[in-house]
Amino acid sequence: MRILVIVGLCIAMGGCQAYELTRQSKFEADIAEERAAIIKLYRGCLEKYQDDPAKAKANCEHYTQALHSVDVRGMK
Repeated sequence: MRILVIVGLCIAMGGCQAYELTRQSKFEADIAEERAAIIKLYRGCLEKYQDDPAKAKANCEHYTQALHSVDVRGMK
């Protein structure tokens, strides 16, 4: 009887660990997708204002802030 309880607990704990690994992988993939989307928008913004660096800096700065925010959130 003790052996069945021990085996059952081991199986349950293994399932929890697999779930945690899957959840972590999905989280990392979501962060990577978000970073890629922000970078794409940032590049588009830079291309739009490529002839005027002052406007590019003023209008595209929020993308760099968003990237920083995503990186900080991804570190947690």
